[in-house]
Amino acid sequence: MLIVICGMHRSGSTLVAQLVQGLLAEQPLPVSVSENGLGETVADMQARAADPQQIWLVKVHQQAKRFRDGLPDEGATYFYTYRDMRDALASAWRKNRLTSGHRLRTPEALESFIRAQLKAGLIFEARSNLWRGRYEDFVDDLEGLTRQLAAVLKVTPSQELIQRLVADAQPDQQRERVRELSRGNQAIGKTSFITSNHITDGREGAWKETLTVAEAELAERIARRWLKSRGYRLCFRKSQQLSMSSAATNSQPAGLSPAEKAERRKRRRQEHRRRQSGCDG
Repeated sequence: MLIVICGMHRSGSTLVAQLVQGLLAEQPLPVSVSENGLGETVADMQARAADPQQIWLVKVHQQAKRFRDGLPDEGATYFYTYRDMRDALASAWRKNRLTSGHRLRTPEALESFIRAQLKAGLIFEARSNLWRGRYEDFVDDLEGLTRQLAAVLKVTPSQELIQRLVADAQPDQQRERVRELSRGNQAIGKTSFITSNHITDGREGAWKETLTVAEAELAERIARRWLKSRGYRLCFRKSQQLSMSSAATNSQPAGLSPAEKAERRKRRRQEHRRRQSGCDG
């Protein structure tokens, strides 16, 4: 059977994968952590789901169309995590060390990242055997998260195991795994799902300190419907988005002196910062 961790990038899917892996030790079937995603082929993926004597633990984000079309429901359980799209984006920028002005930190890259998360969500959230977790709800309640996951997996962990899994999932332990990985211990990545520079800033609303106003506006414009449907507060009204987009592309009105143009740009920046800082991410 398949156990698929399929959350958005930077939304706590690694944490969920670690806890699920620990909880699976409480059941009798052998568990294999897949090193090739859902499988080499669609037939391989479906065969894994159909095997009642073996558990395949898989962590994926986006998949090729042939896999998306063939995702099994019978014999498969999906764990989907999500997060404020703006925080997910900011976390991706930080993880990849894309500081403001970096040549790869472009509007095109931003849009590609967000649309990929939206597309994958549509596929995975349509599965019938699905657990859905909101990062902001579970990240500060690891014991509650562990119990939720155990219930879905139909295992009954001891209190001792729960406490050990929670302790192992603490941020300081995760950072130590990142350090081990950076020292060349590649095995740590295979056993913990940790990757380079994995732990950055997990605070809700940290996007305000990472994204520029233009990036925040664009991210919100692309994911506006998704953000609203998940209960995330919007920071820009549609009219503001249109005016900001226009301001970013239109030249200054004719007849203004250089000093007047500079003052106008200053006031615009101040207003954009005020609007951003006044919302609740």
